[in-house]
Order: sequence, then structure tokens, then C-alpha cells
Amino acid sequence: MSQYHIAGVRPFGCISVAIAGFVRVLRRRIAVMRSRRRRNALGSIAVGIVAALAIAGIGLTAAWNFGLVPASVVSQLPLPTATRLVEPSASPDSRATPTTATTSATASAPVISPSAAPTPAPRRALANDSANRYLQAWQRNRFPDMYRMLSKAAAQNIAEDRFVGRYQAITVGASINSLRYQMPRLLEPAADVDRVEARFTVTFDAARLGEFSEENSLPLVFENGDWRVEWMPGLIFRDLTPDRTVRFFPENPVRGAILDRNGVPLAAQGKAVTLGMIPGRIKDQNLVVTEVSKFLGINPDVVRRKLADAKPDWWVPLRDFPLDRVADLNARFAKIEGVFAEEKDSRVYPHGQAGAHVIGFVSPVTADDMKTLAQKGYEEGDFVGRGGIEIGAEEVLAGVRGGRLVVQTADGDTARVIAERPARNGGNVRLTIDIEVQKKAEQVLGDQVGSIVMMDPRDNSVVALVSRPAFDPNGFIFGFSDVEWKKLSDDPRRPFQARANMSTYATGSVYKVVSIAAALEKGVFRANSMFDCNGKWAVLNPRNPMGDWKPQGHGKLDLAQGLVESCDIVFYEIGHKLDQLDSRILPEFTHAFGFGEPTGIQGLKESEGIVPSPDWKKRVLRQEWFPGDAVNLSIGQGYLDATPLQVANAYAALANGGVLRTPLLIRTIIPGDGSPPREFKSVEKRRLPVSGQNIATIRDALKRVASTPSGTANYAFQGYAKSIAAKTGSAENQNPDAHAWFAGYGPAEEPSIVVIVMVEGGRLGGTVAAPLGRKVFEIVLGK
Repeated sequence: MSQYHIAGVRPFGCISVAIAGFVRVLRRRIAVMRSRRRRNALGSIAVGIVAALAIAGIGLTAAWNFGLVPASVVSQLPLPTATRLVEPSASPDSRATPTTATTSATASAPVISPSAAPTPAPRRALANDSANRYLQAWQRNRFPDMYRMLSKAAAQNIAEDRFVGRYQAITVGASINSLRYQMPRLLEPAADVDRVEARFTVTFDAARLGEFSEENSLPLVFENGDWRVEWMPGLIFRDLTPDRTVRFFPENPVRGAILDRNGVPLAAQGKAVTLGMIPGRIKDQNLVVTEVSKFLGINPDVVRRKLADAKPDWWVPLRDFPLDRVADLNARFAKIEGVFAEEKDSRVYPHGQAGAHVIGFVSPVTADDMKTLAQKGYEEGDFVGRGGIEIGAEEVLAGVRGGRLVVQTADGDTARVIAERPARNGGNVRLTIDIEVQKKAEQVLGDQVGSIVMMDPRDNSVVALVSRPAFDPNGFIFGFSDVEWKKLSDDPRRPFQARANMSTYATGSVYKVVSIAAALEKGVFRANSMFDCNGKWAVLNPRNPMGDWKPQGHGKLDLAQGLVESCDIVFYEIGHKLDQLDSRILPEFTHAFGFGEPTGIQGLKESEGIVPSPDWKKRVLRQEWFPGDAVNLSIGQGYLDATPLQVANAYAALANGGVLRTPLLIRTIIPGDGSPPREFKSVEKRRLPVSGQNIATIRDALKRVASTPSGTANYAFQGYAKSIAAKTGSAENQNPDAHAWFAGYGPAEEPSIVVIVMVEGGRLGGTVAAPLGRKVFEIVLGK
């Protein structure tokens, strides 16, 4: 029996079986092809071919593994050139003949093995990459990473903490906010070169100096398989050596002034007097501590700590005072050695409380301020605006900080000026406020809590903007005593609140000009439409009718007379009819008059207020809009909230014939660099959606409010020589007493002044706010 016969299987039996299987599978697939469409059949044939080849492959592999296929046959198969057939290893007890045959077969079949690839030489580090890594670390202020790239010799010359500390000190001292670099692609040196220099340019962005650039060269040395930086101080700034230092000399600008419309200073750089001590000149410390603490109203321990922390020749400031106190201070401490009064430059507010909420105040920067202001060059001890125009025009008033950055020798001489920028003084801001009118208006309001707004409708300029109670901004310069600060901070009337532009209230009946405008424009009523007011309105709830401010009612009156007498029943009807026509009409007219949005006054923060509408109520309160919401809105109640400034702006639009504009507060900015002044004007926002004829109807009714016996402001304006258009209001709110409103302009025919008076808890507009309004008119129109 042949050595290739195993278990009755003939030579090449496995191959025959594989081929037969291949043929059977192929025939089945052909049959499938005949019964299916050509596309599916072709796919089946492909699958069959793959399956048959797999079967053949399995058979062939089995045949070879069991020694059923001669090696000579295998050697003639088209095998891949990169593949090796690995034969079974012979066991120790194998017979000689099969082993010889196997060996012979292996020898006769060429075995092709992949040639061994040569081991590549290690790639040399690129000097260009190392230079970029170093400069990128500098750009990101990663100074420890920079130090780790130093050459061995450089690292021996400077410790890491000294290296990092020097970079940090220069970054902070020169007020460097950021830097960026540019480096041309470095031509890599030959393999036998171990030193190279990379040219680069660094552009610094510094708070006080702006942008400035340095061109330099970065020396690199090849050590331990990488390029290292041969560092020297001159890599920070040229000409810097180990014995030289970088010094920054700041130059501070003078803060600009705030002026009234006539150029009168409201806030300016002036003189103050500082009470202070020099410890080394004190002869009797107990006497100094006792007298100073008594005079300033502070704990004696505070004075003792200040002395203990100071060196003998230090100047220890205690408190600043207005310049007019210098004689008093000198007399008070003339015989107490070591205590002095010295003059200094200071921010001053010559008019004290007058206009405080408009002008604002300054105070020293805080740690939180420095998170953003440090990038603009502010430093500890600098002052920054905190309210009113002082903060609203901070960029203009503060000016631009400057200075000189130099390389200085050990002797204190300047070796090189790295960069410099002169300081630019702050600009002056001239307002439309008339400080004398402002003071008189504040006197009219007195100690009552509320506000007064005065505007000229011809150019929409703000003449006075009063909020009471108030505060003296000089206290933030000279310091408040403990008693003074406690009085201000504990006052429930909130004296720091800018009520004219930041507080919002229900407007009451001064809003009714909006309702009547919407009624006339939408045609739901005409000026002569008649109403019958008996003091009750039961349309929405017969069981609980809504009432009028006049319980007995106003009797029969037309639409215009309804505004004159401020009849609530007339306006309930307006609100209800408009809501039936379209619930969005009245809210849209309210927005058109400027409510529910900032007025756009420049330099002051302001509240937007609230205009209720179906969309607003659903979005904010998650509630549906009801007819009662429109009825409440028609008389200026419900969810409506507005600032006195918004009310003034709306009446200014009526006074000028129907144009809503931004209030004008900043008239001129006079730059500190001597460039031409910038003038500002009021900006038109929109025309009121009211015809000229209907505006004339409203204006005629407002005139009768102050000039006819039935008008709600007639009590206040009886006998007044000037013709005034007016409206009063008493707005219910969360407080027990209603807010008292007055709104008007004069002269009625050619308006030159709009006056708004709002007294919190004043109860009655006609008898409380309107008389104050008359006094305000008298300031500018005369008696």
C-alpha cells in the first residue's frame, strides 16, 4: 500500500472531494439563477463561488496536514510569495522513511521569507520644534516649563524659583496682559553642528503701554539628544543682564470733570486736606491717640495699630477733609506734635447732595474690581466710578494710564527705554442738567420720598433729575463717620436708590393718555362719545362692580371730558372695548409710548418696567389673559410698572407733537487729548401711532385738566399765569397709601418744559403731587 493511502482514501482523494463539492454547489446556484432575475442570480453565483473555494481550501489544508498531498504538488500551487507553509514538527520516535520524505519535500519546495528591514537610525530632534515649544510656554506664562528647557550651564547659573520669579515680577510690574510671538522657520543645522540661533519677535500687550515689540535671538545647544536653551536675562528684554533690572514708572492721568449745561463743575479734581501722623515726630503717643481718636470718632486701638505698623519716617494718613477745613485742622492740632494736616489732589463734589444720583461717586478699587480693571492699568488705591455718570462715563473720565518701561543699571541709570506711553487725561463730560434748577427742584420735594423729572421737549434734554432721599458723594472721598454710615445704611427709605430712573411703579391715571389715544385711533370711541358715570361699573361682575375714584360718579360726560375729570368708568369702557376688539391693542399702544423698554438715556442705568399683555402673562405668570387685565391696564393699574423717566419721556412726545425720542443727558464730551469735542443729540425712536388730530384732542383735554373747575389739577393751578397741560394720578400699590403722580408740560401751546412729580405714599395726585408740580414750573416759567 502506498504511503499516501490512509483509511482507504486514495491519493488526492481530499482534492477530489473538494472539487466535487465545488461542482455541486455551483450547479445549485445556476439553478437558482434560472429561477430568479439576473441580478439576484449573479449574486448567488458569487456567493456559491466563495463557499466552494472555502470548502476546497479546507479540504486542501486537511490533506496537507495529514500528509495526503505530495510536496511536489504543493510546490506548484500559486501561493502568495510572502506566505510560509509551516510543517508539523517531527516527534522523537518518528520513522526514518516518513521523516526523510518530509525533509525532501521541504527541501524541494522553495520557501520565500520577507527580507529583514534595516533598523533606521534615530531621528535627530529639530531645533525649530524646541524653539517653538519654549516660546509657546512663554506665551502661556508657563515659566516652569520654560525652565525645564534650559541647558545644563544655564540652569546652573539661575535657580528655578529665581527664574520663575523674575518672569512673574516683570509680567506683573509691567502690567503685561498677554504676548504673542513670530518666528521664521529655522533652517535645521547639519548633524555635526550642536549650536544654532533662532530669530524671533515678541509683541507684548500691556495695560499701561499698549502694544510694543521686541526682536531677539534664541540660542540653542544640542544636549542629551535634544536642543536646549542657553538662557540669559537678555532673552526677556535686550540689554538686560544679571546685574541690571527692569523698572516700570507709572504715569497717571487726571480724572475728567463732570459739568452741568452751563459748564459749572459737578465733580472735578480739586484739593483736599489729609489729617495724618509721622510716628518719629510724636513726643506724647498717649496724647496723640486720645485726641485723634476723639476727633475722628474711632476706637483708640485703631490709631495705636497704625502707629505700630509704621516706620518712624512714614506718613500715616488718617482721613481726608474738604479743603475749607484746613484752617480748623491746623488750629485743632497745632500743639500736638507729630500730627499734621497736608493738602493733596482729590476728587471733590462741590454741590454735595445736589444731583448725587445723576453724578454718582467714586471709591477705591476692590479685589473683585481688579479681576477686570487690572488689564486696563488700574492699581490698588486707584478710584473708579460707582454710580451715575461716574460709572456710566468711566471710560471717558478715567483717561488712559501710561508709563515708561526701562532697563536700569545697578547705579540707577537708564540703559534702554523698552517702551513708553504718556498718560492721557480723562475727558470732561458736560451734561444737560442745570445744577441751580436741580437744587431748587430738590428743595421742592424736600424730605418726601420720591422723584422729580424735568425735560425740555424741544430737544428732549434732561434739565433736572431728582431722587429723594439722597446722600453726599463726598463721604466716599473723605470718609463717613460710623454714625453717618449707619444712618445711611439703615435708612428704610434707601437713600442710594436712583428713583427717577431705577424705581418702577404703577402709574395710575397719568397713563390714561395712552388709553384714550388707542380708543381714538382704533375708532371704538370718538372725542364726543358720551358716557354715563354713576360711580359703579358692573359689566364684568354685576355682583361686585368696579368703582370710580369719585364714589357718586361724574354723571354724563364725553370721552375728552373723561380725561379731564379722570373718570375711571370711561376708561373701564375703553379697556373693555379694546380688549373685545383685540386683546393686544392696548399693550401694543403702551409699548409705542415707550413703556416696558429702556428710554435710551445715555450714561445712566435704568429699569425697563413691565407692560402686561396676553403673551407676557402666559410667559411670566403661566396664566391666561382676562378682560379684567385690560380694564386694569386702561387706568394704569394691574401689572403695569414704569419709571418716572419713562412717564416724562411719553409726555415729552405728546408735547412735541408725537415723536418719541431718547432723553438727552450727556450734551458734550471734551476729550482729554485735545481732540475736537463730540456733541450729542436726542435720537428719534419712533412716531407715536396717533394722528395729529387725535394728539390735538388729547392736548386740549390736558390743558383743561389744569384750567377748568372740573379738572383734577385745577386746585393746584388756580391763578397761575402760565397755561399748563397736566394730568394727575393716584396709583394703588402694595403699600397702604397710594403713590401720588403729577405729569404735565408748559406753556401748553408752545411747551418748553415737561414736569413729572412722583411722591411715594403721597395718596392723592391732585392735592399732593400737583401743587409740587406747580412749584417746579415756577422755577423755570416764573410765577
